[in-house]
Amino acid sequence: MSENNKQQLIDMAHGMQEEIKMKLLEQLQQGVDPFEIIYEFAKYLEKVSGERGYAQHIIDNIHTIYGIALGEQKPLADEIQDLENRMEKIHHSLDSGNFSAEENERMNFAIKAHEKKIQLLRSLQ
Repeated sequence: MSENNKQQLIDMAHGMQEEIKMKLLEQLQQGVDPFEIIYEFAKYLEKVSGERGYAQHIIDNIHTIYGIALGEQKPLADEIQDLENRMEKIHHSLDSGNFSAEENERMNFAIKAHEKKIQLLRSLQ
């Protein structure tokens, strides 16, 4: 590779990624939780790659591996919060809608499943 090509690659990467590099450095210097940094970078990579669902896939893996399997408190707490938020949305939908008996049953089943999962995760804390 010629010197000119090397310099073009350096200049391109330096310019295009400077903002994200500076963001990483800033977060590290501020002592931001490492999991929060990973979450943010997963969202950034999803955006620039156009790969829908990438960030959620990473977050789900962190919750499972670091939270559930390894017992790291931050991802475990994040997973519990996510479940509680979803359960609240289901409660709200159930309380505010006029649904068939079958739909109500499904939503109640989902609430119970969320409650069980939350209880399980709390036992790991």
